[in-house]
Amino acid sequence: MACLVGDHRDVGAISSQTRHVHRGDAMTRERRASSEALALAAAFVGGACLSLQARFNGTLGEPLSEPLVAAIWSFGSGLALLVLALAVPSLRQGATRLVLSIRAGRLRWWECLGGVLGGAFVAVQTSAVALLGVAVFIVASVGGRALGGLLADHVGAGPKGRTPITPARALAGAFAVVGVGITVSGQHVPGGIAILPALAVIIAGVMTQFQQGLNGRVSARAGSSYATTLQNFLVGVIALVVFAGARVLLGFTQWQWPHDAPWWAWLGAPLGIAFIGLSAWATEHISVLVLGLMGIMGQLVAALVIDLLDPVAREGVDVRTVVGMVVTAAAAAVAARSGGRRATSDARS
Repeated sequence: MACLVGDHRDVGAISSQTRHVHRGDAMTRERRASSEALALAAAFVGGACLSLQARFNGTLGEPLSEPLVAAIWSFGSGLALLVLALAVPSLRQGATRLVLSIRAGRLRWWECLGGVLGGAFVAVQTSAVALLGVAVFIVASVGGRALGGLLADHVGAGPKGRTPITPARALAGAFAVVGVGITVSGQHVPGGIAILPALAVIIAGVMTQFQQGLNGRVSARAGSSYATTLQNFLVGVIALVVFAGARVLLGFTQWQWPHDAPWWAWLGAPLGIAFIGLSAWATEHISVLVLGLMGIMGQLVAALVIDLLDPVAREGVDVRTVVGMVVTAAAAAVAARSGGRRATSDARS
C-alpha cells in the first residue's frame, strides 16, 4: 500500500514537472514570437528609412562631382551625432563592452568591417539616385538585397547561422532581379542605358546584406545596437576618407562642401543611424534574408509614396515601375514562405 502511495506521489510530481516544462516552453515560444514580430516591424521601418535616406543623400550629392565626398559628409555627420550620444552613460557602457569584446577575442576584427560595405553603398547611393530616380534605385537595391540575403544566410554571415540556398529561395532572388529589369526597361540616362547604374546598385545591395549580417554579429556580442552603429559609422568614415583622399591626391577630384544642398538633405545621417541600429537589433532575431525582405517592403512602400508626392518624379512612375515593384514584392513573399527563418546553430563559430 505504501508503495502504491509512493508511486502515485511520484506520478503526480512528474506530471507537475511536465506541466511546468510545457508552460515554460509555451512562454519561451511566446517571447520568441514577440521578439520576431518586433524585429519584422523594425526591419520594415528601417527599409522605409533607407528610401528616405536615398532621397536625402541623392540631393546632398547633386552639387558635388564626387560621390565619395558626398558619402563622407553623410557618414561624417552621422558619426558626429553618435559621438555626441556618448554623453549618455548607458550608451557609453555599450561602447565600452564592444571594445572589451574585441580585446578579449570574442569579436573578431573582420566582423567589424560592416562599415566599409555601408560606406560603399552610400557612395553608390549618392550618385545613382540622381541618375535613376528614387523608385528605380529602390527596386535595383531590392534585387541586390534579395540576392545578398540569400548569399549571406548561405555562408552564415549573420548571428542566426547558415540557411542553405533552396530552389525556392534562389527562384525568389531571380524574380527580384526580374522586377529590376521590368522597372528599368525603356529608361535611359545621358551617355548610356539605365541598366548600368542599376547594376552598380544591385552590387551595393548585396554588400548591404553582408553588412547587416556582420552588424548582427557585433550587436549580439556587444549587447548594444548603439555600439554597433557607432563602430559602423566610424569604420565607414575611415574607409571613405582613405578612398576619397587618394582620389584627391591623384588629382581625380576635389574636396567640396555641398553649399547648395538644402538643410533637409542632411537628414540622411540620422536616417542612416536608424536603419543600421534597427537592422543590427533585428538580425539577432530573424535571418538576414527575412530582414532584407521586410526592409524591402518598407522600401517599396516609402519609395512609391515619395515619387508620387514629387511632381517631377511622378511623371516617371508608369506601369513598368508598379509591375516591377509587384514582381519584387512577390519574390519577397516566395522567399519568406520557403523557410527564411530557419537556420543552423553554427552562427557563433
